[in-house]
Amino acid sequence: MKLIVFTKKDCPQCPNAKAIAKEVAEELGLEYEEIDIEKDLITALQFNVASTPSIAFGEEVLFRGEVPTKEQLKQEILKLMK
Repeated sequence: MKLIVFTKKDCPQCPNAKAIAKEVAEELGLEYEEIDIEKDLITALQFNVASTPSIAFGEEVLFRGEVPTKEQLKQEILKLMK
């Protein structure tokens, strides 16, 4: 499964969200992808994402417009992996 972080160029919280998501993806052996919502609007719309940072796992958006802690993100992913 894939962990996706939706970002945009002028998002002040995005670097932190990307770092947390990348670390969690590595720990859990997940694919990791970053999507700039200004460059890939179609994918952002498919996930109904308009605010950044947003983090999705598989087809489900877990966090919208916020940066979760590493533990919060891991907990949400592990719930969906059961």
